[in-house]
Order: sequence, then C-alpha cells, then structure tokens
Amino acid sequence: MGDKSSPTEGMVDYAVNSLPQKHSIQSRADDVREMADKVLASSDEIHIADYGCGTGSNAVLSIKPAVESFADRYPDYFIYVHHVDQAENDWNTLFDCAAGQDGYTNLSANIRPTASVGSFFSIAAPASSIDVGTSFGASHWLSTQPLIASKGTFWFADLQGEARLKLKRQAQRDWEAFLALRLRELRSGGRLMVSTLGAVPDASELNGICSSGRYTYRAMYGIAEKMVNDGLISEHALRDFVVPVWFMSRKEALEPFQRNEELADGFLIERAEVAPAQQNPEDIFADQINAPEKYAASYKGFVRSFTESTFRQSLFRSESAHTTETLLNEFYDRFEATIKEGGAKYAFEIWLLTIELRKQ
Repeated sequence: MGDKSSPTEGMVDYAVNSLPQKHSIQSRADDVREMADKVLASSDEIHIADYGCGTGSNAVLSIKPAVESFADRYPDYFIYVHHVDQAENDWNTLFDCAAGQDGYTNLSANIRPTASVGSFFSIAAPASSIDVGTSFGASHWLSTQPLIASKGTFWFADLQGEARLKLKRQAQRDWEAFLALRLRELRSGGRLMVSTLGAVPDASELNGICSSGRYTYRAMYGIAEKMVNDGLISEHALRDFVVPVWFMSRKEALEPFQRNEELADGFLIERAEVAPAQQNPEDIFADQINAPEKYAASYKGFVRSFTESTFRQSLFRSESAHTTETLLNEFYDRFEATIKEGGAKYAFEIWLLTIELRKQ
C-alpha cells in the first residue's frame, strides 16, 4: 500500500474486523477464476501477484481462485504466488493461512507462496513476469499522506476548491503510476483485476459524487471536531489532516487511459464498473442493527482496523506515545458511542469499483 501512510502498519485485529472486505472478495471469486481461466501458460512457471495483499485469510481468499485455475489446468507446473505489501505486514499470519485448511498450498506440491516486500507504487516483480494480478481493497490508498489544509472535513468527497483539485491530482498520479507498473510487470496476454471502494454520480451530494462510507467518515470528522472543542487535539492538527484515500468513480478510473498513450495501447479494458456490494450494500453491519451494542462494537473494530495507523502517524500524533494511545482510545470510544446512539444514520455503504485489464 502507500509508502508513508502505510495502512497495514499498526492495524488492530484487522482479520477479525474485516468482514466487509471478506464479503467483497468472496463476491468476486468467480470473476477471478474466470479471468485466470482465460490466461494460457507461456512457460512451465506460473506467476500470480496480489498487490496490497494485507494479512490473514482475506489475502488467501482473494488469490485462491486464480491458483486453483492454474493448478487444475497445469498440474505439473510450478506456481509462484507473489504477495505484495509493506514490510510491516503480518507475513507470518499470511503464510500460516496460505498453508492452512482453507489455504491454497494444499492444491499442489508445486505451489510456492512468496513475499514481495514494498509498496505497490514501486516495482514489485520482474518485467513481463506476471500471468495474473489481483488487488482487493487496497488501491484507494494514496502513496503518501497529503499535505493539504482543509477546514470542515478530512474526507476527500467533501473537499472543496483547490484542496479537492490538489488531492484529486495526487490520487490520479498514484492510480496512473499503479497501472504503469502493472503494465510493466504483466506478460503479454496477462490479466489484472482491481476491486476496491468506489463512488457513483449523485447530483444531490456535494461535488456530485456519492462515495462509499460517506456517513461513517462524516461521523468520524464530527467526533474529531468535538475533540478539538474539548482541547484534546489542536485546531491546526485537524485542519491540516486529510484521510489519504480517494474512492474513484468509473469515469475517474478510466481517465489515465485517455491521457496516457502507453496505457491505452498496452491494456485492453475488459471490464470497468462501479456497483453496490452484493451483501449489505447500504449498511455493512445491517445484520446487527437490532443489537445496538454489538452493532456499535463491530463498527468500532472495523473503522479502527483501517484508520488507526494513519491517525497514529498524523492526526493524533504526539510527543508522548502514551498521549497518542490515550487520544486514539478516546476517539474510538466516542465513535462507538456515536454509532450506538445514531445507529443506521452513520451506516457504511459500499460501492465496489472493479477493473479488469488484459495486457496486449
């Protein structure tokens, strides 16, 4: 994931709290298998890459259908699975899951899981080496923490004026760099699937875009504002902080292909869509809405799992590690209380952006 924001670093029980991502991955399992089935081996070695893999069972689920495809069709070939993520990733858990009951190493004695340590905004594999690539729930993170001042929001979809333009330029540069690197790494005929949080046009929304997680992120900002008012964090710390993500619309996802001739010539766009998640698209924890304490606790764990690293390094960063920890706990406790009181008012909606590409 991103170089500076490093979303996997410092995650709290991500595997336990990432059920929505698991559902998204499961909903694309058949698509990944069908994509991999279209790729014919060019040698007796198969190379599969998962960009921004994260940790635990979700990383295994996302790549397993592709591994199954090649293992079934080429039982005597060696299959190398390249898991790409930051050094801080929980690699031991990842490889334990790969070798576990629901893992993929038991599909064939010729399967070799490997760690490709580093950002997916840099080279992750040799040129023309990857047969199939996937990336789930990762490419919406930016490569670095934005240096943008914005009053009234820390959420990309609600930014206005120059602040919004600056962040969009950064997001587009990152997305274009991601695509250019994958074009380099895929072999001719290789395929890439990217599935991540997206946004859809909506004239009633600020900036005309309805983004995944809008109500939840606005709730988080409201809590941070109250902590400023209570003297717990400084006004300038909140003003100078923006969450380092951008959830693209279909139009935004296709913009690099319109301005970058190398990408336009190098990739055939097989699929490009934004659609509601197949399970609980309007509220990721809708099944728990009648149990307010469980519902609020699930939201707290979910949000903390993907925001803590960024908050720890920026918004709540203090000279004292103890103070930082105290502020983080205060924020997430307040968030849990807000969800318990407001319920579905702050529900996390999910639209999934899915892009499938074939290298010419």
